[in-house]
Amino acid sequence: MGLYDRAYYQDDMPLDMRPSWDQRSAVTVLIFVNVAVFLANLLFGRPSSSFQGTINNFLILRSEDTGQPWFWWHTLSYAFAHDAQSITHILFNMLSLYFLGRAVEQRYGRLEFYRIYLLCAFFCGAVWLIRHAIVGGEASVLGASGAVLCISMLFVFNYPNATIMFFIFPMPAWVLGVFFVLSNFFMPNGDGIAYDVHLLGIVFATMYFFLKWNFAWLESPRNAWSRTWRRITGPRLKVHRDRVVEAERRDADEADRILAKIHESGKDSLTSKEKRFLERYSQTVRNKKKLDSD
Repeated sequence: MGLYDRAYYQDDMPLDMRPSWDQRSAVTVLIFVNVAVFLANLLFGRPSSSFQGTINNFLILRSEDTGQPWFWWHTLSYAFAHDAQSITHILFNMLSLYFLGRAVEQRYGRLEFYRIYLLCAFFCGAVWLIRHAIVGGEASVLGASGAVLCISMLFVFNYPNATIMFFIFPMPAWVLGVFFVLSNFFMPNGDGIAYDVHLLGIVFATMYFFLKWNFAWLESPRNAWSRTWRRITGPRLKVHRDRVVEAERRDADEADRILAKIHESGKDSLTSKEKRFLERYSQTVRNKKKLDSD
């Protein structure tokens, strides 16, 4: 099989919007965590009309956290808590993540998807906290809307002409993107919805896509050293000592390593050297296959 015939290397794969459930995907894990926190808060947090619940109260981001560095972790934890008074908050977020996030994860890879989602949530929380430190006043925020809108806008940027269902209305993805921007830009805060956080999520997605960001460099150095050590000390099976065969084996190992990197972090994470190697190796494999069939 040619190198570019592998499913996770094809950029032009048909977009599949049909419902599916992959237990190993980042979308599945994030939905599970958010729903688990929501249910745990309902069951054990004892929310009331004036109280979000013990678990939400532990995770929520508040304006007064600015002067309390030991609570700055709330700039990420708030994204895993949802309004205990209304199921629509978590329902819309998780449905958007499910239907639009799967294609984005396929595009960028599972690990890069995690990095985008979590870094966007942190970005939205940190900027929101800084803003309230400047303007003053008491406020709080919770929910994954900023990160989910980031993922939704990345879907729009990558697949602008894909037809999606907005409630019962089919429309191109770019129209939904325009709706996201306008509906959040012209709606003022104050009705219980943090439109400013929504806009921050859209801004993060816009910067990521158009500035061609990639967060693969955040991969743990420990993991990188671990893989290097395994390559050095791992078993080296040789059919014989022919130098040509040994060179082919090394090229195959390198190709598998790069393809695994694409699967985890997306094609954009490759260096120029790695891209040139893949092109050269793919051509070599195709030429060899052609010779074998002659």
